[in-house]
Amino acid sequence: MDFFNKKYLPFSTLFFIVFISRIPFVSAGYGIEEDSWGIALAAFHTKMSGVYEPSRFPGHPVQELVYSALWGLGPIVFNALSAFFSSVATVFFALILKELNFRHFFLAAISFAFIPVYYISSTYTIDFVWTSAFILISFYFLLKNNVLLVGLFLGLAIGCRITSGAMILPFMIIIWQRGNFKKNAFSFLKMFAASMLVVFLVFLPLMIQFGTSFFMYYDQFPYPPLAKVGYKMSIGVFGLIGLLAIVTCTLWIIFVKKKETYGALFNSNINKKIIVACYMVVLLFLISYFRLPQKSGYMISVLPFVIIIFGYYLNSKLFQFLSFAFIVSSFVCSINLTDKLRGASYSRYAITFKVSGQELFFDPVSGPIFSDVSKRKQKAKYTGEVIQKMDSISFKTVVIAGWWYNELMVTMIPLKKNEHVILEPYINAEKIKKYSSQGYSIKYLPEQNTYNDEMFKMDITNSYSTKF
Repeated sequence: MDFFNKKYLPFSTLFFIVFISRIPFVSAGYGIEEDSWGIALAAFHTKMSGVYEPSRFPGHPVQELVYSALWGLGPIVFNALSAFFSSVATVFFALILKELNFRHFFLAAISFAFIPVYYISSTYTIDFVWTSAFILISFYFLLKNNVLLVGLFLGLAIGCRITSGAMILPFMIIIWQRGNFKKNAFSFLKMFAASMLVVFLVFLPLMIQFGTSFFMYYDQFPYPPLAKVGYKMSIGVFGLIGLLAIVTCTLWIIFVKKKETYGALFNSNINKKIIVACYMVVLLFLISYFRLPQKSGYMISVLPFVIIIFGYYLNSKLFQFLSFAFIVSSFVCSINLTDKLRGASYSRYAITFKVSGQELFFDPVSGPIFSDVSKRKQKAKYTGEVIQKMDSISFKTVVIAGWWYNELMVTMIPLKKNEHVILEPYINAEKIKKYSSQGYSIKYLPEQNTYNDEMFKMDITNSYSTKF
């Protein structure tokens, strides 16, 4: 594709708008997520040992192997790759909408790019936007009836995040559009075989090391309170303004919309199986989310399909209203933690309140993207303070770091280590007692005594350790 050809000028413009919008936010470390620092740590270990190490099971080999090859270039390069893939994803979403003869394809794509959870995730080292890019590329080639390329890019999506395999069912619905059963079956088998071949190849290093035991995930913390589950899948995804716009548009669809005008934003009749497939994507990823509702980013893969669904039901004015709400939502009305170590900064106009035992703030003049950057800086500051304090320790000490472990370990890579200090993520009862019997002083970082006990379903951490 020649992006500077006049035909593709809107798409090249779209790419650069999205990419440049991420640049101011890519320099604040590897990100807010414990997993993003885990990816960096695994990349370092893989680079040093020459043996692939996943950041967490079941592994995300496509992204992790790329980052291991690039280790040493620093967080700006790692984060810029996320910005790059978010731009690619946005362009392919626009191409999909153009292929579907969608009237506001450029606005819809821009609104997707600035939905808060997507915008934020595309500024740091995490697999969400890589996955989204490969899913949308595969969807585009599905509309172009190139099932081998569908399989190739879907396989890469699964290699970034294994839950992407859920897309096989919606894609099968779209493939099964014609009356020729034999041709449909053959097309599906080609797509499936191509995707499974890619999956086999990218997961082969894990299979060689762990057999099939890598096919697992850690659910180390208890199921979150329902208020937190609801927040993460609503305001955590769309922001407050975006969520209010969704509620407004949904009420209009239910109580005002006339059925005969469905699909008005599509310049020709859209195949109903596309809409059915979009609903299927949303349903499958909601099921996956509710099974382990720890992060808003788990909902990223459904966002383009949610936009298509709303485009099917809304008229032009309401769709433009929804799109602008998604864009604005990243920049105003942030709701976030006030925690002084891992929370966000807020303005004097903010209001504080408590939900499920945690203090939050509502800041009308600052948005989620700014809160995320301030959280990253705040965490980096505390990480530096912990390292400085560990450097002054002169007796045998174990520090239970919990969710701070990955960031501490990555930050300390170029630094001289204090031989008196052992850093542990979490430690079970047997290991705690062993350290204690060997004369170690056991310390824990804030809140990690509670999470250490929850990790191993025990109640002894406070008996053997004290706050760092």
